[in-house]
This record gives sequence, structure tokens and C-alpha cells, in this order.
Amino acid sequence: MSVLLEHDRQRTVQSHLDELTWRTTLVFATIATLTLVWSVYVDDVLDIVLTALKPCVGDCLNVYDPAQWSAVRWLTCLMLAIFSCIPLILFQILQFSKPGLLPSELRALKRWLGLTTVLLVGGAFALVQEGLPRLYQLGYEQHLQAGLSAQYSAVDMLMVASYCIWAFFVVVATWNAIAMMGLFGVLNIQTADYWRLRLYGIGSLLLILSIPDHAASMLLPLLATYWTSSEILGQRWFHATVAVHGEAVVRLDGEGRRRRVTLADCSCEGANSHYGHAHVEGCSTVKVDSICTDPTSRTILFEHALQSGLTDVVITGCDGRPCPTLFHQNMKELNVQVHGLDLMGIQNRRVLTPHPHLDVQCAFSGIQSLFSPPVQERMLSELVEEKAWLQGGVHFLSNDEMNWGVYHASQDIVVPSCRTVGL
Repeated sequence: MSVLLEHDRQRTVQSHLDELTWRTTLVFATIATLTLVWSVYVDDVLDIVLTALKPCVGDCLNVYDPAQWSAVRWLTCLMLAIFSCIPLILFQILQFSKPGLLPSELRALKRWLGLTTVLLVGGAFALVQEGLPRLYQLGYEQHLQAGLSAQYSAVDMLMVASYCIWAFFVVVATWNAIAMMGLFGVLNIQTADYWRLRLYGIGSLLLILSIPDHAASMLLPLLATYWTSSEILGQRWFHATVAVHGEAVVRLDGEGRRRRVTLADCSCEGANSHYGHAHVEGCSTVKVDSICTDPTSRTILFEHALQSGLTDVVITGCDGRPCPTLFHQNMKELNVQVHGLDLMGIQNRRVLTPHPHLDVQCAFSGIQSLFSPPVQERMLSELVEEKAWLQGGVHFLSNDEMNWGVYHASQDIVVPSCRTVGL
């Protein structure tokens, strides 16, 4: 599925791979260079970290495996190099991801990357300076109370500290992603399961694959805490409705297919007198300025279609033909049918519009691909009886009658002909 916005251009898969290759090569080359640079200063850094972590006053740290210490030393160089490359990494991620994201998704990604970086650096510093030293001190005191002579492996102490920082990063990144996507409308009740699978799946996999052997017993409690805390944090967004008017609930058409419908309440640059009155029960409503001339209006509609899993978009003002070809192609890629009520055509056949909201509901009931003829008649009859609207005649316009012709009285019910484009 490929949706092209107004500023997008068609690119081959190979061009994306080529771009990804040179961007990752640049990042890896920079990290490799900085790893060698940090190898000169890593001993001083390790001395500072171990001094902060050491719970005892005297000598209680030992290196039982010199080869393992060498591995930890180079691992520390690599981590310091990665921290040093964070600005470059963030820039490359944004530049590579930007063409494939919707505006709201790009804003959420920028906020997520920025806030996660700040929390990661600040959290790592707090853990090394305050959190982990307090835990090690507590364990050291328990050992003394038990009459033990405490001796600790410097390698294990550093590995546990590294994993704690890594676990903190995974958890905070997930929390921040949930919050950012929720605030920007990407995460809602209709996309909750989609993002749960990806966020929890990736985060759990990272925690499982990186846990040290001597800390394996903490894996299940850690995962349970990770899932539970993320669910508690995301409750307000996991059950939030889409940030538009109403909710597109699932309905069944005449053939039993599941449909989710939204009304594109288009003002047609002020020409549509029915604008602001598009409210049908069971449908969401997206208010836009002009689908045929305004790229922002089309982007808003694409976002809503992606986030809500729509199957049908009903344009109120026109019959859909003035919309650009790219708009219809994108909707086809999203498996969305486009219907045009052509309510502006009523203005050519009736002097006044005394009940614009009822016009919308009458026209909506005439969509043939959603409702069979008996259902259309029943819906129209119920609407007329409920609103006590029938004070004149009922006129169903065909496609040929939507142009200028005989005017009807303002009390007449005029049902325009709906045009459907798509699947």
C-alpha cells in the first residue's frame, strides 16, 4: 500500500535501500571512529563509574576474568561512541523517515525522539549517580549483617548497570511513544491493537535478548512490570475516539460486508450551503475546506482513513469528480470507496435550503452501494415520519437532472443522485 501526498514523489524500492545504505554507513563509520577515540579515555570513565557504584570504603572490587574486562572496556567505548553520535543518528532517522510519514506522525516522531533522548541521558546519569549506588549500598549492608566478607566483580557490576540503563531506555521509550502518539491523534481505540503489537513486541524482544545470564530470574517480573505500566499509562489513549466529530462504527451493507463510513464535510471554498450540517449516526465527520483544491484537506482525510480503518468516504458537496486523480488513486490504495452526495446540485433545483441537516441524511440514505433499495425506502420513510418533514413532494434526481432545470418549492424533499467511485 503506497499513498502519495502532494509533496511526495514516486521512488523505487532500490532507491530507498540505497539511501538507507549510505545513511547507515555514515552512522556506523562515525561510531567506529569515535569508539577508537574513546578507547584513549575509557579507563578514566570506568574509574569514575566504578567509584560511584562501589558500595564499600575499602577494596572490594575484583576482576576475576581479565579477558572479560577487556570486552567490557570495548563495550563501554562503543556505548560512549553511540551516545556521542546521538545528534547525527536523530538527524538521519528524521531525514529518512520524513517522506513516508503523515504530518501528525512526523510531529509525533520528532517529539518522541527529542524527549526520549533527554530522558535517556538524564535517566542514565541519575541511575549511575543515585539509583544504582543506593541499591548496591543496601545489598552491601545486608551482606555485612549476615557476617559475610563482601567481594564484588567489577565486570558484573558494570554489566548490571548497563542492562539497567538499557531496560530504562526501552521502558521510557515505549511510554514516551504511547504519550506522543496519543497526543497527536495517531493512537486511538481503532489503532490500539496495531500499536500494542509493535511497541510491546519490539520492547519485549529487546529486553529478552539483552538480559545478562545472572539476571535471568528477573526477566518475567520485568516484562510484567513493563506491560502493566504501559497499559496503565496508555489507558486514556487506548480507548480514545478519533479526534473528529463522532465515531465510524462498523455497519453491514446489503451483502453483509463490514463497512466503516466517514462524512467528508467539505465547504467547497464556501460554496456548499450544507457545510457544517453533516451529522449521521454511526459515521464520523471530518470538516475540510476544499478536497479538490486544498492539499491540506486531502491530507487530513488520508490521515483519518489510515487511523480509523475506513472503508467508505462520503463527500457532501460534490459528486467526487472534481477531486484530483491522485486523490482517487490514494483512496483506491487504501481500499476506500469514495461517494459523492452532490448536495450543491440541490441548489440548482430548489430555491431555499430550510433543512440542510435533513438533506444530508436523505442523500446519505440514497447511497446504493451501502443500502439496498428496500432499505433506502425504509430509511427515507422513517426520516420523514420522525421529523414530520413531508409538507410537499418527494423528488429523486437522476444524474441527468442534477444540472439546471425546474425549481422545486422549499418544502419539497429533493434527494440527489449519489455517485460512487472505487472498489
